[in-house]
Amino acid sequence: MTLAGCTEKENEPLYLNPELPAEKRVQDLIKRMTLEEKVAQMSQYVGVEHMKAAEKEVTLEEMKESHAQGFYPNLHSTELIEMTRQGLIGSFLHVVTAREANLLQSYAMESRLKIPVLIGIDAIHGTGLYHGATIYPTPIGQAATFEPELIERASRETALEMRATGTHWAFTPNVEVARDARWGRVGEAFGEDPYLVGQMGAATVRGLQTADFTGFDKVLACAKHFVGGSQPVNGINGAPCDISDRTLHEVFLPPFRDCIDADVFTFMMAHNELNGVPCHVNRYLMTDILRDRWQFDGFVVSDWMDIERVHDKHATAPTMDDAYLQSVANGMDMHMHGPEFADCIIRMVKEGRLPEKRVNEAAEKILLAKFKLGLFENPYIDEEKVNEVVFNPSHQQTALEMARKSIILLKNDNDLLPIDRNRYKKIS
Repeated sequence: MTLAGCTEKENEPLYLNPELPAEKRVQDLIKRMTLEEKVAQMSQYVGVEHMKAAEKEVTLEEMKESHAQGFYPNLHSTELIEMTRQGLIGSFLHVVTAREANLLQSYAMESRLKIPVLIGIDAIHGTGLYHGATIYPTPIGQAATFEPELIERASRETALEMRATGTHWAFTPNVEVARDARWGRVGEAFGEDPYLVGQMGAATVRGLQTADFTGFDKVLACAKHFVGGSQPVNGINGAPCDISDRTLHEVFLPPFRDCIDADVFTFMMAHNELNGVPCHVNRYLMTDILRDRWQFDGFVVSDWMDIERVHDKHATAPTMDDAYLQSVANGMDMHMHGPEFADCIIRMVKEGRLPEKRVNEAAEKILLAKFKLGLFENPYIDEEKVNEVVFNPSHQQTALEMARKSIILLKNDNDLLPIDRNRYKKIS
């Protein structure tokens, strides 16, 4: 029995050995994967329960215009489950219950290579899409505390609540510098001062990932949106941004660089065009600056349907295939969200229009994150222990302290406030 056990252990794939360095496990696994399985790691989908609801409530045209719900007109939710079982999905978002998180991982464990799925969620000021989670002040309120240490503590607590509920990747911090009061996402940003924005963003990264995101109680942070979305020409989110190189490098880029210095592992591109080039296909941003100049070694994810918009909104790609090809060739590593992307990238590689090396680079970074987060050792969470972590008294106290410190009192000098000083002497 001992000899048989030794033989079985020796024959076990290297990538399943937790004692090996994560990088070595990645190299072993990538050699075993088909092209389809590697492209699957680059492909993110909305959660099955979210999709079921959207299938009933949203039309295709509404889905294209919506940033809230999503479904796939040629792919039913039951087919999504089967794709997960086949190892053809690498990531999910909009998974808002611990039960569904575990269920999706159980489907992934039926696949040939048993690669777990990476689950991302908008956890901008607490993991707010999970019912009952601790909710902290919004980033603009967090910035008003002027205490990076407090933001780091709240982000650390958010990471614990995320892992307890089955998610591994926070789509935050938003380190766009608020430059236009009309912009609808000012509350999601840390304000108009590049230095303060960078300090708060870096603190968020440190809290979510710590010095090294290896372990079962860490999550990935995501610096977004890269770059310029906070100064749209007409004040509307997603509208073009036209700025000088000096403004770009002195105002908009420094907070992202601060996140790099804090070892952020993922970046999300911006909805907008920057000086006429959609950010989602912008090689200058994704490769020249991020990879080559800043030596970023994580992965880049698209925002909701924004690669598609390179074709149907920005109109700089003649076809959807061209949009996907331009994006990946210029540095995009993961697509949020939908099935057409994977089909196109596989076809582009087979036709020789995209080097498979580019796919390998993307898949390797995503797999590295999964290994370091411990998902190969244990992709599941204990549903019975969720309430011990979520909204616990310690987290409530941090949220209360942050709320109190975010309050700004204004003195009504020179009738600054819209209050009649002759009528109102005291506000209580």
